[in-house]
Amino acid sequence: MKKIILTTIIIMSFSNLFAQKFEKVKALKTAFITDRLDLSSDEAEKFWPVYNQYEKELHQLQVVERMAILDQIAEKGGVSKMTEKESADLLQKILDLNEKINLKEKNKYLALKKVISSQKILKLIKVEESFKRELFKLLQEQRNKKD
Repeated sequence: MKKIILTTIIIMSFSNLFAQKFEKVKALKTAFITDRLDLSSDEAEKFWPVYNQYEKELHQLQVVERMAILDQIAEKGGVSKMTEKESADLLQKILDLNEKINLKEKNKYLALKKVISSQKILKLIKVEESFKRELFKLLQEQRNKKD
């Protein structure tokens, strides 16, 4: 019983820590985009609700659903222990998921086009990529400090 309680406490602590880090990254991304996209207050008022809704939906697809597929592979004991049929089914799920992600991205930019210019959307795409690179670089630096 003590092990179950201890395990539950550890899992809850990691979940809370992950949630805090996710919120911190989200705040950093918001500041990064705000700083570089140069939105007027009117544009920002219309931009952020649309952007945040699509980002939430994309997160669901990119992280939650993708992890569910990877969990299925792990439950089977890894790819090498799966049958060809199981592998084909999971591959199709991955392909379908990638299609859903691409469609969601397209819809995000089409929805944003109603509130900001195409030029700013192109700038947004570049800023999002820059943020990913900066975040990756920051994570690498933190890992190097630990070593």
